[in-house]
Amino acid sequence: MKKYLLILSILTALLLAACGTESQTEEPSPTDDSNGAPVENPSEQEEIDGDDAVEEEETEENTEDPATEENPTNDVQSITYKSNNQEIKGSTTNTQSPQQDYHIDLMDGFTITAEEPGRDVVMADVDPDVSMRIEAFPKADIVFEELLTNTSDMVEASLAGEDYNEYDLSSIQLDEQITNMHTFFVEYEGETVLTLLYERPDKFIRLTIFDNDADLKDALVKMGLTIK
Repeated sequence: MKKYLLILSILTALLLAACGTESQTEEPSPTDDSNGAPVENPSEQEEIDGDDAVEEEETEENTEDPATEENPTNDVQSITYKSNNQEIKGSTTNTQSPQQDYHIDLMDGFTITAEEPGRDVVMADVDPDVSMRIEAFPKADIVFEELLTNTSDMVEASLAGEDYNEYDLSSIQLDEQITNMHTFFVEYEGETVLTLLYERPDKFIRLTIFDNDADLKDALVKMGLTIK
């Protein structure tokens, strides 16, 4: 009887030991494979990939060429002028003087060239006799009153007995940086000579316009007032 009780106790101890061993064995995590390596959750990976894509798009937007955003330049503009009782709109391009320190909005159908040192001339392509002489004087080189006297004497010497008048610029909205405007206007046997003298912050500008029946003086005046 004791022998049977001893065998039963041994079997009971073995059974209890086996149950304890199974309870201590870790069950495989749903994020681990059979070899113990971590298994990525597909939904979590999609979220990570989505975040990476958003970061890449933001980086591309921030690294765009700043010159593209800051340079929407459009040098081609327009001037509306009157000629022979017709209103005409002409395209212009901001153009550097061939030799002097200024730019001008030059209208299509006109050409600018260097006439002589210190003088440029804008000519109408349809008639070279229609032109505008441009002289730009740095303020360091001359006093305005002296230039005004010189201009007045020059105009009077070319009048051949005719009187000059002021030219009406009231229909033109002048740049606020244009000051000290003086005009000398004379018509003689179908020819027109118009001289304008004005001041800008860094220079004085003198324009001498020659016109005829082509009647392009308004176009030339408006171009001349864009000089900077």
